[in-house]
Amino acid sequence: MPAVYGQAERRAPVRANQPTKADSKLPGKQESKQLSPKKVEEALRLLLRADSLQSSRAPTGGPESSGLVVDQTVTKIGHDFYDAFYAGFEAPVGIQDFVVTISERPARGNSALVALSVNNEDLLEFPLQPRQELVEEAAAQAIALAVEYLQISQDISRQLEQGERRVLEVY
Repeated sequence: MPAVYGQAERRAPVRANQPTKADSKLPGKQESKQLSPKKVEEALRLLLRADSLQSSRAPTGGPESSGLVVDQTVTKIGHDFYDAFYAGFEAPVGIQDFVVTISERPARGNSALVALSVNNEDLLEFPLQPRQELVEEAAAQAIALAVEYLQISQDISRQLEQGERRVLEVY
């Protein structure tokens, strides 16, 4: 047998209606029996019914992400704060739809004004200096505040859902 260096095996050309070795090995190339239109229609109905049952059981949670932490910082101090916040932040159990935004504005000298907002609600804005221990301490306080806000907002929404759902007065 000759040595083959990166070349494919040579084969004889195949004619139009002549079966090949590869065709005889494939199970899909065998002749299939035609189904009646009624059986095809019934099979499609069963498939659609099964699909609709499966899709009705699937929870509709909205967006694919369960929560976002957005970085809108510009300086190294802001990025360090965001990294410390993101490393320590863990959303409370059961809370899925939220957006935490960390933004920053440059301030005088070496400091920066860092702002924390949760679900478009401004919670905190403070000046931050470029010392690592201050950045980590501020991140820990911001994490505690964000988690507390998310828990309180979840408790309020639960209370509203459990309460009576009627309008008190119409003006």
